[in-house]
Amino acid sequence: MVSWKSFLSSLILLTAVVAVGSSVAVNAQSMPSQAQIEQFKNLPRAQQEALARQYGVDPGLLNGSKSSSSSSQIQEQNTEEPVSQRKKTTEAQSQEREKQKESPKPFGYDLFAGEPETFAPTSYAPVPSSYIMGVGDSLKIQLYGKENRTYELTVDREGNVFLPGVGELTIAGLSYDLMKDFIQSQVQERMIGAKVAVSMGTLRSIQVFIAGEAYKPGSYTVSSLSTISQALYVAGGVTDIASLRSIRLMRAGEVITEFDLYDLLLEGDASDDTLLQSGDVVFVPPRGDMITVKGEVKRPAIYELKGSETIKDALRFSGGAKEDAYLSVAHLQRISDGKRQIKTVDLTAASQLQQSLKGGDVLTLRQVSDSIDNSLLLVGAVSRPGYYEWQQGMRINDILRNSRYALLEQADLEYGLIVREEGANRDITLYQFNVAEAIDGKEGENLTLQERDQIVIFSRYQTKQEESQRLSRFAMTRQERAEETRESKESDVSTPNTRELEEATALFGTRDKEDTTIPEANLAAFSRDKLLEPIMLQLRQQTSSSTTAPVVYVAGEVNYPGVYPLVENASVSRLIEAAGGLKDSAYLARAEITRFSLDGGSGKTEYKTVALTDVLKGEFDMPLQGRDRLNVLSIPEWQSTYEVTLRGEVRFPGTYAIKRGETLTQLIERAGGFTEHAFIEGAVFTRQEIRERERERKRILAQELQKEIAGNMMTGTGDSRVSYSEMRTLLSDLLSAQPVGRLIMDLPKVLSSNGANDVQLKDGDALHVPSMTDSVSIMGEVQMATSYRFDPELSVRDYIGRSGGTKQKADEERIYIVKANGAIEPYRGGSSWFSFSGNSQLGPGDTIIVPMDTTYTEDLELWSQVTGIIYNSAIAIAAINGL
Repeated sequence: MVSWKSFLSSLILLTAVVAVGSSVAVNAQSMPSQAQIEQFKNLPRAQQEALARQYGVDPGLLNGSKSSSSSSQIQEQNTEEPVSQRKKTTEAQSQEREKQKESPKPFGYDLFAGEPETFAPTSYAPVPSSYIMGVGDSLKIQLYGKENRTYELTVDREGNVFLPGVGELTIAGLSYDLMKDFIQSQVQERMIGAKVAVSMGTLRSIQVFIAGEAYKPGSYTVSSLSTISQALYVAGGVTDIASLRSIRLMRAGEVITEFDLYDLLLEGDASDDTLLQSGDVVFVPPRGDMITVKGEVKRPAIYELKGSETIKDALRFSGGAKEDAYLSVAHLQRISDGKRQIKTVDLTAASQLQQSLKGGDVLTLRQVSDSIDNSLLLVGAVSRPGYYEWQQGMRINDILRNSRYALLEQADLEYGLIVREEGANRDITLYQFNVAEAIDGKEGENLTLQERDQIVIFSRYQTKQEESQRLSRFAMTRQERAEETRESKESDVSTPNTRELEEATALFGTRDKEDTTIPEANLAAFSRDKLLEPIMLQLRQQTSSSTTAPVVYVAGEVNYPGVYPLVENASVSRLIEAAGGLKDSAYLARAEITRFSLDGGSGKTEYKTVALTDVLKGEFDMPLQGRDRLNVLSIPEWQSTYEVTLRGEVRFPGTYAIKRGETLTQLIERAGGFTEHAFIEGAVFTRQEIRERERERKRILAQELQKEIAGNMMTGTGDSRVSYSEMRTLLSDLLSAQPVGRLIMDLPKVLSSNGANDVQLKDGDALHVPSMTDSVSIMGEVQMATSYRFDPELSVRDYIGRSGGTKQKADEERIYIVKANGAIEPYRGGSSWFSFSGNSQLGPGDTIIVPMDTTYTEDLELWSQVTGIIYNSAIAIAAINGL
């Protein structure tokens, strides 16, 4: 007795291993034998599924079970494919699928996609009048009138039915309509006063044969209402080489009809889809000649030819050409005499549509060109870019009618280009125009347009950041801009407003810096560099070795120096407009043009000068040639005007513009001198270049301190007397200390030296003059770092004593004093050569520094430098913030 539960478990395990290639080890003793598998297969399908459901097994898994006579076969199937091989296989399959998607497939064969498991006859379909009655058909006969009775009669093997009261009636071989008329006439003759209603009951089944290129040829039992197409569906459709156009219905050895499936698929015509009779043969022959229709058609596919069909028929098969198909030139590829030949066909000509096709022909329809005729193209900083209709005599202001609505806010109103293709080589010619004047209709700027012209409008800005800042600021209201300016002044009155500096840099360029190339990712969408790039590329391509490159260069004091295309009637004024105009620093009396030319096979360079004043007034303009270079000079001493800030106790504080070589004493005189409350000895003078050096020095020291901390943590070495938290605190203090850039000076001495020791000012210098102070501060290794009112009777030791004395780690031998003016003086506690003299006594505004003892740190120099920066920065910032 077979244990079906264990058998099914083993069978399912075997199925899973074989199907998914599992690497799970399988016990050979638990596997079903070949005899058990065959016994299970011989069970009826319903019993197999019932057993599977009874033991909780999915019946669908039984379909994929495979027998294996040895565990070695299972192990062979479980051998896992290498990852690289699987990847190659996956890529190959993907490429094959893409190739299949692109290549046309034979038409109509997907009609029979999917194999039917059962065939359900159309029990409730209306019976056609031509239906032939046969053995097994059932009738429903209802008598009414004299008597009311209902009978359900079946045609017997003799072709007869027996109707009570009438007798035996022979109806086999009659059509459905004739059968009804025959029964009605017999009832009227034999049953006085009775009437009859006749309808079909259950239809008989018939047996037909399906032969040829059917998917599963053989004998099938189908409904008597079945047609040729339904019989093919029962047989699973047709093979890949079957003909869909000459399916034959044969009866008693004769062809009754030929069914063309294309009539059904393309036109819905099922008139030849004849009803079958018992014993009929549906024969599917191999397909005939095939043609391919591809390209711009609605249904690209491979089609079967029948008879002498033409190109017109092929287009009908494919659903017709698409709207963008180029019908004047189609390609017909044909194999002739063992060679492939191609022929051009004009599908707009009726005569060429009647050309006959041959097997293997490939008809290809191409797409019309993307090029748009009778058009103009508008690109760049415009509100509505794209194609516009061109009409004879159109001008620029017919397209750009209003600068407010036709252009974007960032559009450059002084520089625009027309790109025009000319000649068979499609070489481009450029025409420059002033956008604002063209819109106003000015003659010479409002150029006449030709078909296929491109109008290019540029942005006023080169970078995305510059563009977004200026446009966002433009969108701000006057009140918002005023509030932003006030907040900026309150947040940092010691330095110029950052946004204002950025905007000034964008407008006038940076001082003392050369122009640098802007990364492409940072370029504005409609910047000169971006929009000119394809134009410059085209110009380079159309330049031969014997011609001069059609480009010009501009450098110096213009807003956008660089390389520009040579336009028709190019001149100095046009090039200046292309470069965004002149900067304020441009020297108008003279500019220089460097011209390179070929003379007798050798290069020749000459220099020309031009007065930009005359050019700007329109009194003179110099034509330019290819490779000319315009250099706009800078005004002499233009960069000698600097800005210096005075803050605090001066009569007229603020930011002053100074000339080159001006001194601090001269500037203080311009500012009206100091107020009566000024503490001149404690003035803080800062300089930008010193601040940058301090910042770099702080960065280097921070890196060294971080390395020391990391090294001590990793190796466990270092002086344990300095804790990790102390070092981290020192690093944090160093990183948070702001570089001040203080230049230490004795300001009273400078002012009283009659210019002998005066300080020459530089751009960005600042003088901070605090109010009178009467305090002395103490910092470092004391019990309580604080400030005290200055008392001339007290010494350094007295102040340290008032702060609770020094800490254990204090180095009393290295105490020093930071004077109010920033100078540093060591303190030796009254030693003979280091004691304070009369002119170096402790005074108001001074700060006493008690450093850490050197024995508490390994790296004395690093530690001293770091603490020195922190202390000095704190003192200077405290003095500035106290203003």
